[in-house]
Amino acid sequence: MKDCCKDGCHQKAEKSIIKKWFNYLIYVILLIINGGALVLQLFD
Repeated sequence: MKDCCKDGCHQKAEKSIIKKWFNYLIYVILLIINGGALVLQLFD
């Protein structure tokens, strides 16, 4: 993080933050799908 600030590539840091949140969103969606499938299996 310090290296990025030193280089002055602020846009690259913003992109990595967006990428991180996008990855979190994908994991949450997969978790919801898998959780829903598990619940359907258990209570079917």
